[in-house]
Amino acid sequence: MMNRPGGFTITDRAIGLCAFRPGSKILDLGCGSGATVEHLVTKYSLDAFGMDPNPALLPKQHNFILAHAEGIPFATASMDGILMECSFSMMDDQRLVLAECYNLLKPDGKLIISDMYARGEPARLEYCTGRIEKKETIISTLESGGFTPEHFEDFSTQLKTYWGQMIFMKGAKSFYGDLGTDTETLKKIQCGYYLLVAVKKEARP
Repeated sequence: MMNRPGGFTITDRAIGLCAFRPGSKILDLGCGSGATVEHLVTKYSLDAFGMDPNPALLPKQHNFILAHAEGIPFATASMDGILMECSFSMMDDQRLVLAECYNLLKPDGKLIISDMYARGEPARLEYCTGRIEKKETIISTLESGGFTPEHFEDFSTQLKTYWGQMIFMKGAKSFYGDLGTDTETLKKIQCGYYLLVAVKKEARP
């Protein structure tokens, strides 16, 4: 089972919306074991790179780099797209990460984020889910970082399916322990899952 809701379905939806040409340079921030990078290379012939701060997860290949998203070691205006799957909510300094992304993207470059959001009360969970913000807060943060959201799509059904599979495999106690929360807190948050595609503005505000 993929370690995120929807598997490659949401990734494929994003690539279709962005219409990248073969050979376009794409960076996956928080790439983990690199499954998405391999998918982008093999299915779409993209020049894809992965970056992650965890050396235990990162493949030992030339297109994978050990680094934090707050300091991306690529040249300015060198990427056509940047992807963050289940990683933006985990970033300690989201505004600094967005500034790095803005500098790294070419004019009209695309920023793709798929992650959890709060349809109820926002929260910050202790372990693997991080910051869960409302849709309006996420969009405002992107706009203040110099990005114009072009597409927002809800994939909360995929999140429910994924979590159901996790509870079945691990048991409810282990599942909630991994999240660092409980059923009552999740009811207040009303966790959803989204895909967002934004474009780099000509000039930052």
